[in-house]
Amino acid sequence: MSADTTTTRRTVSRGSILGRFRARTGPVGLALGGGGARGIAHAGVLEALEEYPRIRPTLFAGTSAGSGIAVLAAAGLSLAEIREFSVELDWFKHVIPVREAFDIRHASRAGLFPNTRLGDVVNERIGHRSFDELPYDVAVTATDIENRRRVIMTSHRVARRIRRGELERFLPPPVRGLPGAETLILSDVEDVGLAVRASCAVPGFFRPVPVHTMQLFDGGLVDQTPVDLVRAMGANFSIGVSLALSFMPQRLVSARHAFSGTVGMLGIQQLRKSLEAADIGFQVSGIDERSPVKPHQTDLIDIAREDLHAQVEAYFGRHVRGIRRGGARRE
Repeated sequence: MSADTTTTRRTVSRGSILGRFRARTGPVGLALGGGGARGIAHAGVLEALEEYPRIRPTLFAGTSAGSGIAVLAAAGLSLAEIREFSVELDWFKHVIPVREAFDIRHASRAGLFPNTRLGDVVNERIGHRSFDELPYDVAVTATDIENRRRVIMTSHRVARRIRRGELERFLPPPVRGLPGAETLILSDVEDVGLAVRASCAVPGFFRPVPVHTMQLFDGGLVDQTPVDLVRAMGANFSIGVSLALSFMPQRLVSARHAFSGTVGMLGIQQLRKSLEAADIGFQVSGIDERSPVKPHQTDLIDIAREDLHAQVEAYFGRHVRGIRRGGARRE
């Protein structure tokens, strides 16, 4: 069956979709996936959502590049500020501090470069606030490889209400001799920039980020687009945005590329499962042809914005005008 046929059947079978949506009104959650420099596309998603006040998110979760944008949105930054951050961010200028990159005292066999500057940039943008001080709820994911754990960093209020059953449906813990992964929820990481750094620490490229007694890596190893997380946070309607598998190289030109490509292939089923769990789940078009390290791919903002519009219109059909009504735009 083709993808187009599947989409058509899915849309038609919903019947009065607006009526169903009204019956379960409540928080809307936005899950933003990883993708390195391709994360610029998430700015376009946020811009498009401003035109649909009734599905404007108040819960955010992010993995890797998506964690940074999720945090900025939860901090209440304007669309203009988020776009500016996305356009100006250069991984080799604002993420990797040159002096630390060649400091052998901090060298690690697990990664080539530090990403400490990224934490500073994020904290500066959000006014050095903690998770608890942000006006909207947000959570970011990282991976504790040594202990086979997904690590979620968030506020105390979110940690208290997270539904673990929702998380375990997506990433089950070990049981009866079968392998699995535990999920650790941390509400005592006050340094939001540190959490974003951990979520973005691609293995082999970035050095692991120390949090408590753990050495954390990119959250995309266990949850590329954390739809299950926004649902566990209490979202009644969820939107998941994928920027393809962040570890997938464009060309296999080295052993590192071969390794990262292998990780990416293994994650396809996990990503598919995540997007299918969302009410609106999609991958930004053409994203797999874009570089995860090249900055300033500004046309991705427009592409993602149009993709979101198309997804909303396909989901709500002739009822889409009802989703546009009410609310004020955030300037």
